[in-house]
Amino acid sequence: MREVGGAPVPGPPAGPADLVLTPVRSSSSLACWLAILAAAALIVLRSWVFLHYEQADFDADQAIVGLMALHLSEGRAWPLFFYGQLYMMGVQAWMAALVFLASAPTVFGLKLPLLLINVATGALLIRLLVRDAGLRAWQAGVASLWFVALPPVTASRMVQAQGGTIEPLFYGLLLWMVRRRAVAFGLLFAFGFLQREFTLFAAAAIVVLEAWTGELFTRRRVAHWLVVALVFLGARQTVTLLRHTASMFGPEAAPPRLEDGVTNVDLVARSVCLAPGVMASNLAWLGGHNVPTFFGVQAQPPGALILSARPTGVPWAAVPLALAGLAALVAVARRGLRWLPPGRAPDDPRVLLPLMLLLTGLFGLGGVATGCNVQSLFTIRYHLLLAFAPVGLTALAFVRLSPAAPVSPDVGHPATRRTLSFAIGLGCVAWAGAMAWSHVQLLREYRSTPPPSAYRVLADDLVAHGDRYGWASYWVSYHVDFLSRERVQLSPSSAIRIGEYTRQALKAGPHATVVGSDPCDPSDRVARKVLHWWVCRHD
Repeated sequence: MREVGGAPVPGPPAGPADLVLTPVRSSSSLACWLAILAAAALIVLRSWVFLHYEQADFDADQAIVGLMALHLSEGRAWPLFFYGQLYMMGVQAWMAALVFLASAPTVFGLKLPLLLINVATGALLIRLLVRDAGLRAWQAGVASLWFVALPPVTASRMVQAQGGTIEPLFYGLLLWMVRRRAVAFGLLFAFGFLQREFTLFAAAAIVVLEAWTGELFTRRRVAHWLVVALVFLGARQTVTLLRHTASMFGPEAAPPRLEDGVTNVDLVARSVCLAPGVMASNLAWLGGHNVPTFFGVQAQPPGALILSARPTGVPWAAVPLALAGLAALVAVARRGLRWLPPGRAPDDPRVLLPLMLLLTGLFGLGGVATGCNVQSLFTIRYHLLLAFAPVGLTALAFVRLSPAAPVSPDVGHPATRRTLSFAIGLGCVAWAGAMAWSHVQLLREYRSTPPPSAYRVLADDLVAHGDRYGWASYWVSYHVDFLSRERVQLSPSSAIRIGEYTRQALKAGPHATVVGSDPCDPSDRVARKVLHWWVCRHD
């Protein structure tokens, strides 16, 4: 390899692709820690409203995870999986239970572990970009902004207690770290997959990289992946055998039989629509709606996706986003992909981690496109891995533009490299600044004129009037149950997750309270309206 206009630059020896990297250049430890601290501060900023203000983004599904944690902390139940099903392992409830042991069960306590995982993911991302991609600390910090400075809509999803949101991103980085250790990889992959099947996309990205470089087909790696498969299957079967010890429907409920329920493998198989026309339509819709909303450059009306009186999204931020993206693509794709020849190790192994991040993000979005009925902004929570795609692209561009990298003559001149690096950095920072300002505005709104917490008003009213047991819709019942800390126990008539509440409502008979949107019957002795709900009781 030869720098343009310079002396030959030594490169790595030819041979099978090896994903074990030695950085060409590493930043100082202090600079790296400063980048991590700055990233942590931005992550706390983008998450704070959704932790501190319970009405900002909380629903019945998240409340069920909170109730699982409450029951576990009290020793009343063992929620191995999300209540009412045999997939989506209850890891979030286990973490929240530790918080509830030290404090009251609150939305803040429920989401606090998720904030910590977000911070850990950001820190690990920067550290790996410095160590394995050889980026300087400032470059790693700039590349990570696509994850660190996500807009309010996406940031709210990163701390949702929905069973598995931020965790697949964290597991993806851990899988990269243990990719040479078959047993550790298999155990971690099984654990992550059982919590949320999206962990599969990070593992797939690593396999695809090995296949492209040819390493996958060596005897050593074939044996490695066979061990991974055996460990994965063994771990998954072990968890399956533990089902009979789990509390499927909350406290005092019979454990499920081994053959009961739908697993996450069944769920994936049932939710896939592989018709080319459907997939193309899904990709077009996701690209036109979900992706720009995901990165905060498409305006959404007030109250859409998060509770706010202000519109969300900063359309003008599409300009710096496009600037950074186009400059990165020029740096990466100019003169083709000669730097990544198929069947052998790349000349610069530092490109492998950025490529893994890029593929993981694209696979995450593509996985959603293979689903049925996915053309909705609510499916953003299913492709949170997409945050890794621009991180990988930006990091890859920085690697290709570094002085030690073998690049094409078109971007080999130092002035061209500096121009592209500046454009990438400027675009990333300008976009991140716009997103950070969105969070500042949202925080100011909640501090000055916070939106009303309707479910809190309802829960407090029911507690004050002594309404203990009763019926409501799925989205009202479990939400109120958690906010009232089970002083009120409402049950839905369908989609039952906690059997104890249903038994108590049935036992109460005509004395059970009914919360709904329809006016009470004239014969009801208790009839009052709380905001837009009617609270009725026959006795």
